[in-house]
Amino acid sequence: MTFHKVLFTALALSSFAAVAHADSVAPFGIASAYNLLALGSSTLQGTISTSADVTGRVAAADRILAGTTIGSHLNGDPYGSLATYGLVSTNGLVAGQTFNMNGGGNAYAAGSNGSFNFNDGGHRVATGSSGIDFDSLRTSLDLQTAVLNGLAPNGVVGAPTPVNGNPSWLVLKGTSSTLNVFNITAAQFASNNHNIDIEAPVGSTIIVNVAGTNVTLGAGLYYNGNQTSGDSDADSKILFNFANAQTVTINSQFSASILAPFALLSGNAQMAGNFIAAQIGQTGEVHNIEFTGILPPPTGVTPEPGTLALMGTGIMSLAAVVRRRKK
Repeated sequence: MTFHKVLFTALALSSFAAVAHADSVAPFGIASAYNLLALGSSTLQGTISTSADVTGRVAAADRILAGTTIGSHLNGDPYGSLATYGLVSTNGLVAGQTFNMNGGGNAYAAGSNGSFNFNDGGHRVATGSSGIDFDSLRTSLDLQTAVLNGLAPNGVVGAPTPVNGNPSWLVLKGTSSTLNVFNITAAQFASNNHNIDIEAPVGSTIIVNVAGTNVTLGAGLYYNGNQTSGDSDADSKILFNFANAQTVTINSQFSASILAPFALLSGNAQMAGNFIAAQIGQTGEVHNIEFTGILPPPTGVTPEPGTLALMGTGIMSLAAVVRRRKK
């Protein structure tokens, strides 16, 4: 066996191990543990200013500006263990704002402005690390939104109305049991005030790439003809990706996650999912349904240190075997 064959075998084995491990990895890294997360961008401060109730965790690269109730529904969230704090407001709070922490443990907020009512025995931490490296996270999610936006669509947009369906709805039809990808325009997302119905096998990951810079949802979102609300996780594998959006507005009931790392996310309707944006304004009530779909790994990304170590160990071990055989 030549060294080149050894190298190829080691790389193949390490790649297989990395892919096999991918199913258990949080799709957005630590951001997967947060119901609302504001990354900040070159043009938008990473603030959150909604006063609506948020049943999961919240994190802002800059500040959370408005007091609200947080953490009412954290039972069974798959990635909650990644979060050090239930609330992260990196640059502190606004004087006079009060936060009711119903779950999620401790809160990180620099300084002494603002106040907390901890209903689960937590306390405020004002110094040290917030547990989130926002610079690294921003770089990772900026890459991820571009990779997802470049996926080849395999679903049909404007498919025939299913049996007993509403003929006025925009139907997105996918048949893959693993990954269904759709590309739609801002106008289709708005859907002329008609509902959007995603028809795809239950359990499959669904990615909807939405084009446009200023995007508004004015109608409801359905999955296989059903609209969920509140804390139902029926739509936990649906992700809407806004790679180029500057504003995303949700004005109708929406159960799916959103990745919009360059946009201001706001609206007045109830939402359920992971909501990741550059900045988050006023929203409707937000429910903690973490995205559990399996995303394709970005191509051309530097392997994680653990993967590199695995590759190195595999190469060295196989090389040692070859040397012994030659002797």
